[in-house]
Amino acid sequence: MTLVVVGANPTVAQAAAKLPGDVIHVQLPGAPAFGRDTAKHRTVLTVDFREGSAFLAFVDEVLRPLSPTAVVSLTESGLEPAAAAAESLGVKGVAREVVRVTRDKLAMRRVLERKAPHLNPAFAPGDDSDAVARLFAEHAPVVAKPVDGSGSTAVALLDSLVDLPQDRRTAATLLEQFVGGLEFSVEALSTGGRHTFVGIAEKGTTGGFVEVSHMMPPPSLDARRQQLVERAVGELLDALGLTDGPSHTEVKVVGDKITVIETHNRLGGDGIADLVRLTSGIDWRRAAVGWAVGAGLRREEATAAAAATVFFTAPPGRVSAVAQQPSLTHGSIVEWDISVRPGDLVHPLRSSADRLGVATLAAASAAECVTAVAELTALPIVTTLPAR
Repeated sequence: MTLVVVGANPTVAQAAAKLPGDVIHVQLPGAPAFGRDTAKHRTVLTVDFREGSAFLAFVDEVLRPLSPTAVVSLTESGLEPAAAAAESLGVKGVAREVVRVTRDKLAMRRVLERKAPHLNPAFAPGDDSDAVARLFAEHAPVVAKPVDGSGSTAVALLDSLVDLPQDRRTAATLLEQFVGGLEFSVEALSTGGRHTFVGIAEKGTTGGFVEVSHMMPPPSLDARRQQLVERAVGELLDALGLTDGPSHTEVKVVGDKITVIETHNRLGGDGIADLVRLTSGIDWRRAAVGWAVGAGLRREEATAAAAATVFFTAPPGRVSAVAQQPSLTHGSIVEWDISVRPGDLVHPLRSSADRLGVATLAAASAAECVTAVAELTALPIVTTLPAR
């Protein structure tokens, strides 16, 4: 078997190295080199896979003679190219139309409007002035987001129509009724239309929608409502036609009502794969990249009853101090990474890219995990002074 992986990062490359058979990585020119631990049975080719016609010529001229078994991707910019390559080669992969509707938030809403309307909030495309006016009149506040966005970039909460800038009254913007409640992300692997759920994480977010923590299992969902969430995500995947491969779906929960926020045919970022591994023993990266060559969901012994990722933030300014890794009263820190140093400039928190570092925590229970997250977030990990 030969698996083509489009746009892997180092952790995905490490997971792919654990698979049977050969792996061909297709990387963007200038992408960082992989470590030696990924070298077994591996070939690395470079091409700008974001260039549609040029990439398909590369697929035909370079990949086709290598007789790959499947083409997959776990990176946002590689999802559609991987689907196009698999279709062109006639090998296993996710269908292009399925990938398109998971990446186009308006297209997803319209599919759900036909097949599972109870999973939708009220919504309007940004270039439909009448629908936008009705949405604000009947369902304010309203969330404005890019149709093809990711990482919480350019997401805004608006109270009235006058708050909507002219440059967002276009087809590139989707407007949705703001849904309250808590937000959760759901990881699943689909095989032949059967969806296996490997983890649900409860999110902590800022007022600007940037995610600052994930806890697994979700402390605010009892077993019954976890089943409701899984059922809703299964309905979503069925409606979109996602029958095979990994998915990462974000939902809001108010009482027993589940509202879909968005979905992707990849695993979740923000270290969610590590939370799955710690709490279930499943190597989620290996399963997510290797599904098309029969990797399956191999389960080893879990090492924690609960786990979390916590992201560090600070007010805009210059970094004046960075704390050392602390010892927690509850839980333990298993990974620690700070990306700034004294003197660095901290920007306003507008997207995931503005976060300053991350810690992964393990705990003996969901309740202890909640306490550990609260304890860590209360500490001044990164301190800033106003920039001059």
